[in-house]
Amino acid sequence: MENSKPKWVYTPKKITWLRSLGYAVNDMNGGAWGTLIGSYLMFFLTTYAKLTPASVGFMFLFAKLFDTAFAMILGTTSDNLFNTKIGRRFGRRHLYLLVGALTILIFFPMLFVVVPGSIVWYFVAYLMINTANMTIGIAYETLPAEMTPNAEDRVRMGSVRLFVSAFATFAVSALPALLLSILGDETAIAYTISGIVFGVVFTIGTLITYRSTWEFSPEYVEQFEAPNKIKDDVKISIWTRISRGANQYYKVWKNKSARRMVVIYFISYFAKDCYSTAFLYYVVFILGMNQALGQSVASISFVGMFVVPVAAWMLMKTKNPKVTWGTSFTIVTIVLVAYGVLYLTGVKLSGTSALVTLMMLGVGWQIGRQLLEYTAWQVIPLVPDVDTLASTQLRAGSFAAVQTFTRQTTGALGNAVIGVALSASGFVAGATHQSSSAKDAIMILFIAIPLACIWYAGYLVKGFNLNQNTHKIVKTEIDRLSAGGSKDDVDPETKRVAEDLTGYKWEDIWNIKN
Repeated sequence: MENSKPKWVYTPKKITWLRSLGYAVNDMNGGAWGTLIGSYLMFFLTTYAKLTPASVGFMFLFAKLFDTAFAMILGTTSDNLFNTKIGRRFGRRHLYLLVGALTILIFFPMLFVVVPGSIVWYFVAYLMINTANMTIGIAYETLPAEMTPNAEDRVRMGSVRLFVSAFATFAVSALPALLLSILGDETAIAYTISGIVFGVVFTIGTLITYRSTWEFSPEYVEQFEAPNKIKDDVKISIWTRISRGANQYYKVWKNKSARRMVVIYFISYFAKDCYSTAFLYYVVFILGMNQALGQSVASISFVGMFVVPVAAWMLMKTKNPKVTWGTSFTIVTIVLVAYGVLYLTGVKLSGTSALVTLMMLGVGWQIGRQLLEYTAWQVIPLVPDVDTLASTQLRAGSFAAVQTFTRQTTGALGNAVIGVALSASGFVAGATHQSSSAKDAIMILFIAIPLACIWYAGYLVKGFNLNQNTHKIVKTEIDRLSAGGSKDDVDPETKRVAEDLTGYKWEDIWNIKN
């Protein structure tokens, strides 16, 4: 019944800093999960669970293949869930948050329980967590576009979100580092305790976001899409839904801004994940230091919390994400080149010199990383409006599915590449020392691959022109056309911006076939 739906799900409110915090706390999960996969999950599984690097890599890859098919259903189902009784009661986005949070609570601690050699145990736990995070992420990424049309409000929400994410990135490394220093690294108890704590905290964070945010009402969606909606009252099979979902993703992919943003996002995050995954191997097997040192260096990601306000100021001042992206890529390049010079010149790091050097380079990396993440997450919420201008549809869920799948794929693919490469190089799981070929492989994964990816991402950013100013033009034109305005009355600047951002000719824009 219509009266049973919670009013808060569909009631817009003023975007305050406190409201932005309520929205942002869910990203304790998102930020930490990506960091955890990219930093020490593979190390935990190869060291304590006694799995080979190749088996772990393939486990991540197979789980991702499952999620590929599942994502095709999740995004379009979310976009159309307002047509169902349960979707109207809980909200087409908020239902996903609720289901995902409860799944995380059950399966997250399981991932860090030691069951030696049991690939099935870890595959099931990883698959369920990954799917839950994808479910949450698809809903979460749509919220800024549905909570407010104002780009400055979205920047505020994104800034708080990235501050929370930076704290979570710090915490997901700091807690294991603290426990390792107290409990030692002979057993996995430090990681097991961390898994339990994180599972509970991440669930609470998502539930706070569930109650603090809102979305478009079913009535608004029906009214907006009605003039261009293709009528279809026939019940369709699950396979038809998958087919239609794939078609929607193809249409989203055809949009120039969506396509360019996804590729930039994938390439830059893949670089970040390769670096993070290989870092602990670098510390333990190249430098010969202990895990606690590696986790301690990784935990200086708290620096990112201080970068967020600086990045926000830069973006608000320039209204041009190319500036913050360019700064990020430059800093990351300097750090990676420095690591490369140390290795190629044979400089030996140990004791205090290792700690100081790693801390200095670590601070540089965290500054560059946070600028990279901040910029991406300020631009991503603007993309669905470009898609709406091209297609007349509110497909934020479909774009969120593509983007969320991309984010999770970078972590899984990074681990898969590293796992296969290490196994091929002669890496021996559980061994104290590794061969020279294995060490060379670690350095290639740690430096060369991230460097190549960052440079390519920088090249792509040069031709990407979505920013606060062009987004405002897009929103104004959507409002004009949805109010019945004629396409023939478009002004030259709006036409130029629309064609550049969508990749379509003006005569093909505002067409449901897109």
